[in-house]
Amino acid sequence: MKKRKIKICGQSNLAVIDHAIQLDIDYQGLIFYSKSSRFVDDEVLTNIGNAFNQHLDKFVGVFVNPTLEEIDSKLRIFNFGSIQLHGNETQDFINQCIDKFKKPIFKSIYPDELSSSLLQNIDYHLVDSKPSDSQMPGGNNSTWNWSNFNNANNLPFILSGGLNSSNIKEAIVLTGADFIDINSGVEVEAGEKTISLIEEIISLIRQ
Repeated sequence: MKKRKIKICGQSNLAVIDHAIQLDIDYQGLIFYSKSSRFVDDEVLTNIGNAFNQHLDKFVGVFVNPTLEEIDSKLRIFNFGSIQLHGNETQDFINQCIDKFKKPIFKSIYPDELSSSLLQNIDYHLVDSKPSDSQMPGGNNSTWNWSNFNNANNLPFILSGGLNSSNIKEAIVLTGADFIDINSGVEVEAGEKTISLIEEIISLIRQ
């Protein structure tokens, strides 16, 4: 059976990142949205870069409506392997990112928009629940109706949104996902990843 890819998003603790890499987790998400409790500032990013420069391809920089200059400034500190756009970025901006940075692009999308998406040059569509006006763009521990999942055009996608050890099996069965994004589901409190929770959900995904 094809191995499911796994991304732990909202990482910032070097010990937890190291443990996740030892568990052969495919991607570590670094959030560069300053309003997030999981925001990675330049000092922390420098420390991550110093510790994990040999694992560049395992890191994803997560941005919300950035400028090209903002992305470039982070890449100059740590040349992470992929870029995730988690805002209202346009096709034109996506194309500019590809032209300038030559990196894989993950783009967030709401579940009801996936089947009709016209976005091009996307390596993975990250399907996440739609936030309310008072919520962050992502990482809200909010699930969505997996029973209504519709991927009519068979687009490559990442399953995201409120996933934890109690619902991950159901979510995979209903969506057929082979790439999983986990954030709040491995936290005791926002921004604090817990190794035991990571190990638990990874075991369930790999069963």
